[in-house]
Amino acid sequence: MRSFLIGLLLAGALVAPAAAQTSPTVKPADEVKRIVEQTYNVQVLRVTEAALEDGTAVYKVAAMMPGTAGNAAFMVNTLTVDAATGLALPPFRHHAAGYSLPQGGRYEPNRTSNNPAVARGHTWR
Repeated sequence: MRSFLIGLLLAGALVAPAAAQTSPTVKPADEVKRIVEQTYNVQVLRVTEAALEDGTAVYKVAAMMPGTAGNAAFMVNTLTVDAATGLALPPFRHHAAGYSLPQGGRYEPNRTSNNPAVARGHTWR
């Protein structure tokens, strides 16, 4: 029994450094901000730490389009960025039976108070 426990401890000591080397390192928020600004030509407003459902570390990055972007000028989007690589992740995940949409947030078209059709009680679809 004692040799079995010693063997387990030695196996753990040999595997732990290898596991530590293969785990991806998380980039700091400032570096992710710089990568997103250079890659997408946007102004990053906010970088927030988050995690995916599987525990993968990510950043939620609020990015604003520049004023020279035409109809998209000053539009703000939230990107999910991988914390290890600094690259944007797709907004949905493929599964065997389809795909899953991102959780949180809501989308209600034509329900703003600035829309005169909504004030008349008519919602365009």
